[in-house]
Parts: sequence; structure tokens; C-alpha cells
Amino acid sequence: MRGKQSGSLQFDPEIEKTAKANHKAAREARQAARLAILEQPPQEEDTSSPYISEDEPIETAEQDPTPPPPPRRTLGDYGLRNNGEI
Repeated sequence: MRGKQSGSLQFDPEIEKTAKANHKAAREARQAARLAILEQPPQEEDTSSPYISEDEPIETAEQDPTPPPPPRRTLGDYGLRNNGEI
């Protein structure tokens, strides 16, 4: 490495032990977060939306079907003539 040395590196003679302790701490933190979420009482969600009025009809997929995507082009398709089109 060239340039100025930003600081000394710390040498850890027991890197496996340190890594194991770090993983354990992270695992316990994740587990505590999961338990905290599970212990919270379920909140009732407001199903009404300020953007959709209850008087307006809701469009469904049957009323406005989207067209299927075009077929995937293969390498052979690029070599075909297209009758003067670019």
C-alpha cells in the first residue's frame, strides 16, 4: 500500500473466538428484535384509502385486461428479413 498510513492495524490473535462472539451477539440481537415484534399486540389497519372514494367503482382485471407480453426474440429472429422495415 502506498501513501500515508491512516492508522495502525490491530492484531487479534484469537480471530475465530472474536468472530464467534460477534456472530452470537448479532444472532441474539436479531432474536430479541423478532420476539419484540411478536409480543406487540396486532394493530388494526385502516382499510380506507384517501385516494380511492367508496363511491367510485374499483376497476378489476376482468374489466381492463393487460395484453400479454410479446414473445421473446431469439438470435434467429434478428437475422430474418422484415420486409423493408428498419
